[in-house]
Amino acid sequence: MRSTTNRGFNHRQAVAEEWFRTRVLPRVSGARFLPYQVRQLRSEHLPAMLHDEDRKGTARIAVDLMRVTTKWRCLPFHYFRYGGYRREVSAERACSYLPETTLFHRLLPRVNRDTIELDDKTSCKKILASAGVPQPALIASGDHRAGVTSEGEVVSLPDVLDRLSGSGRVVVKPSRYSSGGSGVVIVRPGEDGFDLAGYAQHWGTWLVEQHVPQHADLDVLNPYALNTFRVITLLREGAAEVLYVMLKLGGTESTTDNSAAGGMQIRVHPDGRLDRHAYDRHLNAHTRHGVSSVPFSEHRISRMTEVRELAARCARLFPQVPFIGWDIALTPGGPVVIEGNSSPSLAHIQRTHGGVALELVPVLRSVMDRPII
Repeated sequence: MRSTTNRGFNHRQAVAEEWFRTRVLPRVSGARFLPYQVRQLRSEHLPAMLHDEDRKGTARIAVDLMRVTTKWRCLPFHYFRYGGYRREVSAERACSYLPETTLFHRLLPRVNRDTIELDDKTSCKKILASAGVPQPALIASGDHRAGVTSEGEVVSLPDVLDRLSGSGRVVVKPSRYSSGGSGVVIVRPGEDGFDLAGYAQHWGTWLVEQHVPQHADLDVLNPYALNTFRVITLLREGAAEVLYVMLKLGGTESTTDNSAAGGMQIRVHPDGRLDRHAYDRHLNAHTRHGVSSVPFSEHRISRMTEVRELAARCARLFPQVPFIGWDIALTPGGPVVIEGNSSPSLAHIQRTHGGVALELVPVLRSVMDRPII
């Protein structure tokens, strides 16, 4: 009898927590998201529009804004983010772009649930390792007090990197609460004087993992960064589907592939073909990378079937998180998983695939509000 009572109490508690997470927290986070969108509008999107000689007239933009606002019932920041003001973008096409507000504060909280095991990078690596998923080797993890090696030995923070002196490059990154490449550092232990203790004080929990080489198909596009694929998966009724794939290319002066550091994204077709254009965060179109002479339209990435299959395999390991963005590197030995993201960048998807609202919203609604068992 006691077991039944406890189970009922735990279930009621889970339902209450779910209600708070899906109904209350999105309103709070939405209010905090507003200043960020305003800053981006003022610092990036409005200046880009004002310098665009191909923009629509003021009256047409005003009509577009009313239509977009009416359709999505939110402030139309995304109209400027995705260049809806350009002459070639019809009002219907502008309305096809999904607002970040709608995805992250209305849909996603009711789609992705127990995200902690995915978003905590150390936990995620352990789950992937238990399933034999190829990934960069975990060297150590820890917090501001101490580190723990992959063998379970507790070591001081200075000892973590001292033990790796002369072993080549490693990657240090926050274990939680970071996005867009924030806090990711490539370190040469014993050579650059990296202060892990100071890093841990700033970022909290952290991990150190092996830096992996990339396949020649990617090296020829940009040899100065580890360029990874963002693969978006949807898990529905136990079946994993790949929705979108894009290649994230690092900037000309960056060792990481995030767009905030000058990176760009390009759509990758299932057979490995690249689109003609890659796009940076300002929606500038590029036909080749700044450090390469290879046109995107003439290049094909091998082993894309393996990349897509690996993402689908990983998606099935996290049944409570149906919508995931996987970062996958292609090494000379094949694809390896860098990490999973429960809030994959909508900007990456819509820069490379255009407005996806008509196709993405229905599939997300099909996995919303699943019962808590």
